[in-house]
Amino acid sequence: METNHSVMWINVFTAKPGKLDELVNIQAEELLNFKDNGVPGWMSSRWHRSVEGNKAIMITTFEHIDFHKSWLEKTDFSEHLNKVTHLIERAEGGYYTLVASVDNS
Repeated sequence: METNHSVMWINVFTAKPGKLDELVNIQAEELLNFKDNGVPGWMSSRWHRSVEGNKAIMITTFEHIDFHKSWLEKTDFSEHLNKVTHLIERAEGGYYTLVASVDNS
């Protein structure tokens, strides 16, 4: 995988029954920390919830994959994980790059 292009880290969360609202709120607060803490290479984050009410997707864009990997190595997630682990049934993440974009403008 090339490392000199922007990359999206996409997490798909399946919430435990009745826990999606709480998960969405906690994760939305955590995203503000990216902005407030000036995470190197971080470009944007988007947080989406499913209409069905059991899943949410977080899409975080970094200037390139090395910035995300460096941030992961330096960050202590234990406090944040303690806030959300009991809300999540399953989580799956992966790196993606943009291959096409179409706008209706």
